Amino acid sequence: MKVKIKVPATSANLGPGFDVAGLALTLYNTFTFELNDGGLHISGCPTQFCNEDNLTYQAFKEAAKYCGLEYQGVNIDCVSQVPYTRGLGSSSTCIVAGIVGAFAFKDKAEDRQEILELATKMEGHPDNVAPAIFGGLTVSVMEKNNVLTLNIPVKHEYRFVTLIPPFTLSTEQSRKVLPQTLDRQDAVKNVSHLALVVASLINGYDEGLKLGFKDKLHQPYRGGLIKGYDEIMDVLEQDKDVLGCYLSGAGPTLMAVIKEEDKMGVVRIKEELGALLNDWDVVKLELDQRGYTCDYE
Repeated sequence: MKVKIKVPATSANLGPGFDVAGLALTLYNTFTFELNDGGLHISGCPTQFCNEDNLTYQAFKEAAKYCGLEYQGVNIDCVSQVPYTRGLGSSSTCIVAGIVGAFAFKDKAEDRQEILELATKMEGHPDNVAPAIFGGLTVSVMEKNNVLTLNIPVKHEYRFVTLIPPFTLSTEQSRKVLPQTLDRQDAVKNVSHLALVVASLINGYDEGLKLGFKDKLHQPYRGGLIKGYDEIMDVLEQDKDVLGCYLSGAGPTLMAVIKEEDKMGVVRIKEELGALLNDWDVVKLELDQRGYTCDYE
């Protein structure tokens, strides 16, 4: 029996929702698992990742131990659409897929809360794994070893213009530049902006997004690591049809939100940014509402 897991890309933080908010997008990594009589065989990813240090296998092994799955060996095949270390949750897709893969062989593939708890333990925070598991837009709270995740109903149809640079930025590097403390006034701003984003999305108040996506905790610091960040964000801010823009996850991918009916949004944004984009990829994505899927072959 083969188990096929499809996991969506995610975009975390949404500006002020650092380590709290995230959304799932219609870009996917797909993983196929098959138990064998002995040994680890990984295909579909670069050679340097085809070993026991592979993150998907590490998650599979941890989940197998957790759910009592006994196995001699496993074949893992990967088909990747989500770019690596670009702020679109590639590591979360690996972790979620590995856990779901092991759980599936014990008929537990739909135990999403358990999967969330284990994935958060491995990832360290739930902002990326939660939407990858539940789909849609999520907010999560960690309390000791428990994780509470809620889906936020989004009133309007939005499209997410994803600006993906040709260079990477590790989460470790992007966390090093963050301040250890935050001025109280800035902290209040972040709380109020996150509340504004959530309320705007629930009520369909599009005018609240541009201000709501601004934050004082991580974007001003991480932006300095991304060539052309300020110039690109300034251009997006001046586009009256861009509802808002923010740094996706730890970066370096940037996200611009437009309305569904804005059919020329990608073309217009490309023209406005011109040479600032260089070799950047510009992809229009939608909100994935399902989270991971699991099929048996």
